[in-house]
Amino acid sequence: MNILLLYPLFPKSFWSFEKTLALLNRKAMLPPLGLVTVAAILPQEWEFKLVDRNVREVNQAEWDWADLVILSAMIVQKEDLLEQIHEAKRRGKRVAVGGPYATALPHEVMEVGADYLILDEGETTLPLFTRAIARGDQSGIFRANGERPDVSHKPYAYSAV
Repeated sequence: MNILLLYPLFPKSFWSFEKTLALLNRKAMLPPLGLVTVAAILPQEWEFKLVDRNVREVNQAEWDWADLVILSAMIVQKEDLLEQIHEAKRRGKRVAVGGPYATALPHEVMEVGADYLILDEGETTLPLFTRAIARGDQSGIFRANGERPDVSHKPYAYSAV
């Protein structure tokens, strides 16, 4: 399965650090480490491409390649997150969303068409999601139900990419 991992834009705000980035000659300040960790936890026979929209746009070949689009965002990234969900659905892609924004306001990402919600702690809910995908489920909401993951035995993000 081909997984396109998308990290939404930060709007101009305190969190976008545009003045600091200019001083450092950088395009982004907050790398999408959460999505890299997601790639480390998901089945390693899946193929992954990561696009940080703070650095560049998603190209047509990446949209065409993807079987599933996975996004994660903070609340400050809401606008672009919702736009990217809408764009993925317009292109006929299945969409899974997790992270702080989706966990805090799941109804908002569902309203724009997210097929899967991977809420709470991904170390707990990503295995539920992958089992649902293996069963052929076309949608689902995966919650930790208060369970706290033991992160001492999870793969390090850099081991998957």
